[in-house]
Amino acid sequence: MESSTFSRLPNEALDDEVSSEEDDHTNLEDEQGWEDVEPDIENIVFKSLFDDNIFQDVHSMLQYCLATYRFDFLDTRRRLGLDFLESIKFVNYIRAEVLRGITTLEITSKQIFEDNKYLQPVLEDDALLFSLDDLEPVKDSSDLEEPSSNSSTENQIPTDEMVNLRRKLQRTVDAVKDRFHYIRTHMKRRSSLQADLDRLRRFSDPGTSFWSSVTPSPTSVGNFRTNTDHTSLFNRTSLLSPTQSTRSDDDGHYKQAYAGIGIHETMIKDAIRTNAYMHFIYNNAHLFKGKTVLDVGCGSGILSLFCAKAGAKMVYAVDQSDIIYKAIEVVNDCKLSDIIKFRHGSIENMTEQDIPNVDIIVSEWMGYALLYESMLDSVILARDKFLKPKGIILPSHASLFIAPVHDPEYHTQKVEFWSNVHGFNMSAMAKQAYLDAIVRTMDPPTIIGSAHKFLDLDLRTCRKIDLEFYAYYTTTLHVAAPSLSGFAVWFDVVFAPPGASQPETMSTSPFQPVTHWEQAYLMIDPECKGQTLSGGLPVGTELRGTVRYAKRADNEREVDIRVKWEARGHKLGHEEDEEGEQEWAMR
Repeated sequence: MESSTFSRLPNEALDDEVSSEEDDHTNLEDEQGWEDVEPDIENIVFKSLFDDNIFQDVHSMLQYCLATYRFDFLDTRRRLGLDFLESIKFVNYIRAEVLRGITTLEITSKQIFEDNKYLQPVLEDDALLFSLDDLEPVKDSSDLEEPSSNSSTENQIPTDEMVNLRRKLQRTVDAVKDRFHYIRTHMKRRSSLQADLDRLRRFSDPGTSFWSSVTPSPTSVGNFRTNTDHTSLFNRTSLLSPTQSTRSDDDGHYKQAYAGIGIHETMIKDAIRTNAYMHFIYNNAHLFKGKTVLDVGCGSGILSLFCAKAGAKMVYAVDQSDIIYKAIEVVNDCKLSDIIKFRHGSIENMTEQDIPNVDIIVSEWMGYALLYESMLDSVILARDKFLKPKGIILPSHASLFIAPVHDPEYHTQKVEFWSNVHGFNMSAMAKQAYLDAIVRTMDPPTIIGSAHKFLDLDLRTCRKIDLEFYAYYTTTLHVAAPSLSGFAVWFDVVFAPPGASQPETMSTSPFQPVTHWEQAYLMIDPECKGQTLSGGLPVGTELRGTVRYAKRADNEREVDIRVKWEARGHKLGHEEDEEGEQEWAMR
């Protein structure tokens, strides 16, 4: 859970961190007559030159214009040999033409936008104008187009006046550019500091840290990473080190992982997954007809397509991965671009200018063991920012289950074979098998006890702090076993919002058809067992204990899962107990 010290940390600390940077720009603001600007009021976004799609960087926007409208802004700018002011006119000319309904442009000469009226921005706060100097420079060329002597004289200005005007405009533009770059740099710095501050807040109070509330028995430590000490779980010094991974680093890897089509092919071919969404959306089309939908993490765009076909009035498809460019092509090919609008970037950076309030949020956010990848954090943020008060979110509920496992054959495959590898003892390698949660399809006969639901989330009301939790479980063995090999963890999601006529459930249980999520197997390290019942575990044995989910300190998209278990031997006719505690990394 989040530390209770969160409310006691002053927000002013963040402002102090950047106050000196603000002082460095005081003179610039005074000289140019700028009013006070709060750098983090809004994020910088780039609107497409030809439609309402929004992008987080200028190059993504220009790439989209090239792919969708076959308009190469950079090539045209280079071919015409445009300087900075001419480039401003060029941008505003394009936007003016688009406002007139013209999206197919044949620009063969810069004379068509030489009128000084195109120095006036068509789009208020047009980020493209401020980013022109970030684009590749235009090289001088002997064959660059020269102005025609036959050009119109209506807008001619005397030479001296033109020179003075250009100088004045250039000074203004330079001031705007300086200010813009300051704001952009300042915003990035504040964003990084805020992320660090949030991480410190979450773990700053040892008294409320989960690990201080779970005390493992001395015999459970062995060579295993216990992380029972507050400082070893989250070290403040390493947090701010330049080499320490941050959420932005995690996001970079995350974006790259979803940029290729392979992972999207796997997900779409998972019939259990894809059909659950399709069946609910089509069977409950009355919920979508005429509604506005937000697809968080749209990927290939398949869920957006379902919603559009079900009658949605508008679908905003958001993804920070470059797979969005392929999704745009798909939507164009399906003739649904008037309904589905794309937003390239993270949902955290979107504002009300990018996405209006919506009636429905749909997202396939589930990861291995449900919470791996931490995408539910983004869905909750989107819900709080963009979902109307009576809106619905899909799926509407999610649950986590745990069950005991006896699988000695798998243990042999993963661990014991290391003792003799072509005559070499490589047992040291075997230890790694106990450290990580293993994604695998569990054979139902290896599940030797009842499944216990240890987490139940209502997506309409759950909070981010609910995703790091400590829960109790109890399970009864229905099969006798000589020992406990580990635990299986899986999840279900339910589509049952208010007004749904045909709810839908999708399960990743080992007793249901296999999905690409499979199950998470937590294989027990014998050194983490306090002691074992000498007579084994008979039918009817009651196992009870705790489960803890926590984001990993070095990568917030990964999860540490800690399980504590015990079977009271005196209830089974034994003097000793079966007990243990261990942590696994879901990564």
